[in-house]
Amino acid sequence: EQCETVNEQVCDTTSETKTDYVTRTQCTLVTEEQCHDTPEKVCNTVQKPVTKYKDEEKCSTTTEEICNTVYEQACTTVVEKECTTVTERECSYVNGVEKCWDEAREKCWDEPRQSCKQVPKQMC
Repeated sequence: EQCETVNEQVCDTTSETKTDYVTRTQCTLVTEEQCHDTPEKVCNTVQKPVTKYKDEEKCSTTTEEICNTVYEQACTTVVEKECTTVTERECSYVNGVEKCWDEAREKCWDEPRQSCKQVPKQMC
């Protein structure tokens, strides 16, 4: 509601007696209108725009990838050269007599072996 003050003119009729002194006394009744402003409160209903808010909840589904580190055993075949010193008996005939002695010799061969290690792997 919106209000404003407006002035309304209100008039009253008053009577007063005036006397004029001349040779004789004469009395007359003079009617005079007296006006003055009287404040009056005038109210009007005014429509004002009102903004209303409504809360809305928005939901969404998201997919999140979860990864774990797992370890797998990875094996490969490696070839290593293996050597060992062996003693072999050598004999020979000198002037018809057999003469023998121990001869040290190195004997080598390729030895296959498996080499394994843990390898990290991402599982998602």
